[in-house]
Amino acid sequence: MKKDLTETAHTRIDGRPVRYMTAPPHAGEDSGDSPLELTTLLLHGLGCSCEVWQPTLRVMAERGLTCQVIAADMPGYGHSRGPREAMGMEDLADWVARFLDDRQLSRVHVAGNSMGCQVALALARRHPERVGGVVLQGPTTGDRLVPPWRYAIGLVADAFCETPAYNVRLMKMYTQMGPSRYLQTVKKMLADDPIQRANEVRAPCLVIRGGKDAIVSDRIARRLTAALPDAVYVPLDHAAHAIEFNEPDDFVGAMITFLQATEKKLALAGSRAAA
Repeated sequence: MKKDLTETAHTRIDGRPVRYMTAPPHAGEDSGDSPLELTTLLLHGLGCSCEVWQPTLRVMAERGLTCQVIAADMPGYGHSRGPREAMGMEDLADWVARFLDDRQLSRVHVAGNSMGCQVALALARRHPERVGGVVLQGPTTGDRLVPPWRYAIGLVADAFCETPAYNVRLMKMYTQMGPSRYLQTVKKMLADDPIQRANEVRAPCLVIRGGKDAIVSDRIARRLTAALPDAVYVPLDHAAHAIEFNEPDDFVGAMITFLQATEKKLALAGSRAAA
């Protein structure tokens, strides 16, 4: 059995306790991979917590990257205490910026799953200087193009496509959040329209969707990709919605390839600006 290289820690943001997990820099067996310069921040989806990223964190640690990888429980999720009222996507994005301040991180790559993609895009819009590349895996897009009943049916259907281990973990995370905050957050998630505001995102983006994803359709994932100024689309036909949990090797491979190319692009742009 491989040693678990991930670590769990706690801090306080806005006076409230926050839990986060990290895959610290590590020289592993696969350290021949090109390193990433920026820390990678992972944002979970609706009703989840940083625990959904544990398989991805383990794989990234085993890759021997020289950068840090962080996944935090956003306010009101997992073991992070939230305010009385659930936070909307832009409020969560501003909270992420404060979390980065707390961790003394000026700029990071950001990867989101499901609703976490909406938070990632809001962060890229509101705090562009804090974001390198953006990875959007199974991105939800509000209710302008997808009605609430379609998300509800997809959520039920997707459970039959996921592994038993993921479904058990999901039920645990839903219980931690509670039904009241979940429903409050659903309203705010549906009210957010990342496609309509996609032209405000300047960061390079990678959109990933599992071919068996019953929550986010191929049509919507491609629509978001086309709306973003600098984005590519990578379908993973054999995967469902929770690729970061059930198919972490495939997810990490696609993500690292994209982020390495993004860092080269950003370095070239910086050199031209300096000249």
